[in-house]
Amino acid sequence: MSTFKEKLYFNFDGIDSRSFNLVHIVLDSGMFEESLASNREIVETKIAGSYKPSFNRLELSPREFELNLAFEGEFTDSQIDKIIRWLFVDYYKPLYFIGSESKLMYCLPVGDPTLVHNGLKQGYFRLQMRCNSPFIYSPIFVSEIYDLSTIDKSIILSNRGHKNIYPEMSITKIGDGNISIVNKTDGGNIFDINQITNMEEIYINCEKEIIQSDIPGIYRFNNIFGDFPRLVYGENTLEISGRCKVQFRYQEIFEF
Repeated sequence: MSTFKEKLYFNFDGIDSRSFNLVHIVLDSGMFEESLASNREIVETKIAGSYKPSFNRLELSPREFELNLAFEGEFTDSQIDKIIRWLFVDYYKPLYFIGSESKLMYCLPVGDPTLVHNGLKQGYFRLQMRCNSPFIYSPIFVSEIYDLSTIDKSIILSNRGHKNIYPEMSITKIGDGNISIVNKTDGGNIFDINQITNMEEIYINCEKEIIQSDIPGIYRFNNIFGDFPRLVYGENTLEISGRCKVQFRYQEIFEF
């Protein structure tokens, strides 16, 4: 598990908080309290004459957390200007705490940020951060380029997160023909791309179910069959047939 309240420094949008002489502090009394997972609510429908409502779905709220940043020494107006330009972005940026670099949150400040000080240029910022999703992510994993131009082979991709994930794939076809990807770990799920031309480059976003070809005017969605590949927890064995070169890109997803 990755906790952060005990961490002193963090990196936001590629910049270390130590660059601004800021330290992450906690105002809790006693033991730390941290969210174990995002807020979950049940969406259900009440049925007339029944005490048992009908379950529709779970609804997850984007993660929020408080960030308290103290100045190491006295602050200046110029320093505050630089911090505002750094933190008050217009879109979600990656944040990780030093010592937990493998867990990223994509967030930005919301609400009413506050500067608490003693009138002597000493104090701290209080910010409420909101993430773009309920989850925490690993850094982006980019696989090697697997060369299957002469032989079919099995490859192994790891998912150590808490959720199934849908990778992105970049494929270059070698020779005309078909490509088949079978995830033996995911119940033998089969994904086929048929009638691909020699040296055609294809990009596939399995999460958004997007497939793009580098050939102008060619749309390959009608050439795919089966379910888009996903990576379940553990070591995923993918059997790939059809002459090609393929590369995978994905992030693991964590509740905590």
